[in-house]
Formats: sequence, structure tokens, C-alpha cells
Amino acid sequence: MLLKISDEPIFFVDAMLGSIAKKLRLVGYDSKYFSDIDDEKLIDIARNENRIIISKDEELIKKIQRLGLSSICITKNDEIEQFLEIVTRVNLKRIQINGNTARCTKCNSLTKSIDKNCIKEKIPQRVFNLNEKFWKCGCCNKFYWEGTHIKNLQKFVGNINERLQ
Repeated sequence: MLLKISDEPIFFVDAMLGSIAKKLRLVGYDSKYFSDIDDEKLIDIARNENRIIISKDEELIKKIQRLGLSSICITKNDEIEQFLEIVTRVNLKRIQINGNTARCTKCNSLTKSIDKNCIKEKIPQRVFNLNEKFWKCGCCNKFYWEGTHIKNLQKFVGNINERLQ
């Protein structure tokens, strides 16, 4: 069953799915995640912020459904399959990586493009020399660049998009 969403979906990913939360953030989806949060607090935040709760915890999902909140119960163990469960439930047609819409994997804030010369002293010299594009989190000041992690994410996203066609 598809979830009815008026705008861009926003998520609250439970503690069991931290890697999924990071990937959702990197492809631009507002995804709250705390590695240690009790169910009641998670539910309160999701309710107050109108977030879709993503969890593998069947008991938590049942509780959420009884409360009339939106949820996605992850049943698969493979990360690509898990991600597909999410995108099909919220009817996303295509996933893309865009540094200008990506969110910080650490704090979930938006990242913005930054001139590499402005951060030369703040990143390793080798990273500076090998990369042209950089992004910075507007909140926690974490830096991002198109390194191996992005290449791996591009493969992941490519697999998702192939399966969505």
C-alpha cells in the first residue's frame, strides 16, 4: 500500500537502520536518526513533525499503526531491498545524488557547495589535490567531496534506479 504524501516525504529511521538513514540523507531526504532513542520519544517526534517512521521492529510498527501514524516496516535484510521497500512505499520514481540537495550524514542539515580554496587548510592535502567539488554542512561544518564513498553510493543508486524501471 502506498503512503499518501502531500510534499517531499520526511522520515524518522529507527536505530536498527543507521546505514539506510545515511543513504537517505545523501540522496536528499530529511531523515532523522538517533542511534539510541526509546520508542516513545521516537513516536512523539515523528507525530509532532509528521514524519514517516521506518523500522524493522514489528512491535513498534504495530504500535505506530494503532496510533494512526505513517510507517514503513522493513522486512528485507539486503540494503538495496530495504531501500526499495522505502521508495516503492512512498512512490519515488527515481533516486539521484546531488551535492546541492544532499543532507549531512552526521546531523541531517543541508549541505552547500563551497569553493575548494576556502577549505584548503581544513582538509587533507591529498583530498584537496584529487577533488574539485566540495560541500559543507551548514550546521556542523562537516566537509564532503566525491570520494570513494560517493562512487559506492552511485553504484547503489544505479542499482535502485534499474530496479525501479
